[in-house]
Amino acid sequence: MSKYSRQTPSTASFSGWRAPDNIRWALRNFSILPSVMIPRGETIYQLPKGTTQDIDNFTYEHNGERVRLGDAMAADSLDGYLVVQNNEIIYESYFDNFRPHDHHLWASMTKSLISTAYGIAASEHGIDETASPAKYLPELEGGVFAEVSLRDTLNMVTALNYTEDYEDMSPGSVHLEYFRRLGFFADFELLAIDPMQTDTPRGVRDMLPKFTRAKGGVSGAEYEYQSPNVDVIGWLIERVTGQPLKDYVRDKIWAPLGTEHDGVFTTDVAFAPISTGGFNSTLRDAARFGLMALGNGKLGDTQIAPADWMTDTYTLTPEDLAAGKAGINTDPDHPKYMPGFTGYRSFWWNFDVAQGERLAMGVHGQVIYVNQAKNLVIATFASPDQTANMLRKSFKQMLVGTRALAASL
Repeated sequence: MSKYSRQTPSTASFSGWRAPDNIRWALRNFSILPSVMIPRGETIYQLPKGTTQDIDNFTYEHNGERVRLGDAMAADSLDGYLVVQNNEIIYESYFDNFRPHDHHLWASMTKSLISTAYGIAASEHGIDETASPAKYLPELEGGVFAEVSLRDTLNMVTALNYTEDYEDMSPGSVHLEYFRRLGFFADFELLAIDPMQTDTPRGVRDMLPKFTRAKGGVSGAEYEYQSPNVDVIGWLIERVTGQPLKDYVRDKIWAPLGTEHDGVFTTDVAFAPISTGGFNSTLRDAARFGLMALGNGKLGDTQIAPADWMTDTYTLTPEDLAAGKAGINTDPDHPKYMPGFTGYRSFWWNFDVAQGERLAMGVHGQVIYVNQAKNLVIATFASPDQTANMLRKSFKQMLVGTRALAASL
């Protein structure tokens, strides 16, 4: 999978919007890349103001020290922090000139949006989760996605020959070639590809059939965060429903949520929406999505996603728990250890399942935190320099703070 084109750009050309001086502006203006609009609906679901809480000065224990939540926010370069409990805003703050009407990249919080769209499509079209994705996308025949089930794909236990590494973009590596096709780097060589003249993969979907299984990998055995799984599901939604993904998400989720602003979906080099991490919205609209998840698919009087699908995303099976335990994110000795994480299912990070506690999470600190026991949603936008959340001490400190805040409310 290393020979996709005649030349592979050097890693030096990949600074661009990811450079420390550019990252904050870029995450707030990600429509600098090719994008499509997701229009809002005719009505707005209101988020009334409740009694404002002094959340900045909330303190909690972390690694033997007392931490002020406001200081943790600053340490992880937050752009916005919104707390909604009992359907009322009890805290809302924006930082460094970010505003309520400004858009921000969701990054991999988009995965949970795609999970919701899949759940709706599965209910409407009777998708068989025990089948392989290739049953619905014959283009995937011959690759690893013809050998795994849709449930494996949804749970990221497909054992792909791929590493989710955002910093070591070695020329010829599988993950570099994947990120090139996402369009996250300026890559004029890919843009110049003529599909009528060559079978070199231009967009992500063209690359998916070429993924293979990792050496010694066993599907279902170990949770490993691998973004291409989500691209498969986004493509499958289009094929099963017969609608462009952007239209399906708009009609089934974004408009019914009563969002206040249009959404924006960044596209890959072939102009397909980036299912794994390309959605953008305002912070309040991200919170509205969280409230839908809080209500098991229901927001106000509107059942947006099937309740049985949303509750299933919390239902960690023994196999899910074993796969999570086998992975690095539950290993306290691993740098990517995630405190409190118990298992991954249907593109949601599950924590205390008894509390109905889980996350939609994206790189650079994007989080939609849901806690059903507390009737609580916390939405976070951030823009720290370091990409990977699990390698940032400031993110782990922030996550512990959010969970401690939820426990106190």
